[in-house]
Amino acid sequence: MQIQNLLLIAPPILLALTFHEYAHAYVANRLGDDTAKQSGRLTLNPLRHLDPLGTIMIFLVHFGWAKPVPVNPYNLRNPKKDMLWISAAGPMANMVLALASGLLLRFLVAIEGTPDYHT
Repeated sequence: MQIQNLLLIAPPILLALTFHEYAHAYVANRLGDDTAKQSGRLTLNPLRHLDPLGTIMIFLVHFGWAKPVPVNPYNLRNPKKDMLWISAAGPMANMVLALASGLLLRFLVAIEGTPDYHT
């Protein structure tokens, strides 16, 4: 992988991993489990969510992971239902981020116009 490609794809990957894990922690906290908050994981700081090996694997083999957010189901009011919401929060955050990115891209293309690659 060329350094230019790495510099181009690293920020969106770090953003997606961070929002994904933050969403798990945020929903768990809202549903009564402050385990993630107490362990410093209720943050948008990407360094708190990155797993060293998982991050390297993302860039080397395009498959990796972040640190799982700690959740204690005994702190939840309705553990079965709440764990479902906590689990869904990460992928939902990625979908919202993808939608927002797509809308931003459409907006930027609309105001800039279609690039002319033939000049």
